[in-house]
Amino acid sequence: MTETKKTRAKGPGKSTQKADLVEMAAASVAEAAETVTQTKPASQAEAPAKPVEAAALFASARKQSDALRKAMGETVAASAKGALEVNGKIIDALTVQSDVAVDLWRSALNPSPLPEAIKAHSHATRVAYETASAQWKDIAETTALWFTRSLEPLQSAFQTQGR
Repeated sequence: MTETKKTRAKGPGKSTQKADLVEMAAASVAEAAETVTQTKPASQAEAPAKPVEAAALFASARKQSDALRKAMGETVAASAKGALEVNGKIIDALTVQSDVAVDLWRSALNPSPLPEAIKAHSHATRVAYETASAQWKDIAETTALWFTRSLEPLQSAFQTQGR
C-alpha cells in the first residue's frame, strides 16, 4: 500500500521570520557604522620620531648578521677540514691494524718450535695493541681539536656581540 504525501502550503511563518532577522541584523550594523563614522579618533601621544636611531639599529643588526654569517662560514670550513682529517686518520688506523693482524697470523702460522712461536705471537700481539691504542688516542685528540676549532669562530662572534 502506498501512502500519498500530503502537500503543505507554505505559510508566511518561516520566511517572514527570516526576513525579520535579516532586517534586525542590518539595522544594528547600520547603527554601528554610524557610530564609528561619528566618533573622532583618540588623540595619541606622539612618539618622537627618531629615524637616526632606527637607522643605527638597522646598521647594528646588519653588522651583527654579517658577523654571524662570516662566523658560520668559518665554522663550516673548520668542521669540514676537521672531519676530513679525522676520517683520514681512521682510514690509516684501520689499514695499519689490518696489516698488523696479517703479520700476527703470519707469525702464528710460521713453522717454528713452539716456544719461538709463542714468543713471536705475543710480540706481534703487543705490537698490534700498542699500535691500535696509539692510533685511537691520536684520533680522539684530533676529534677534540676538530670540535674546538669548529666552535671557535662562533664563540668569538658571540663574545664580540655581547660587548
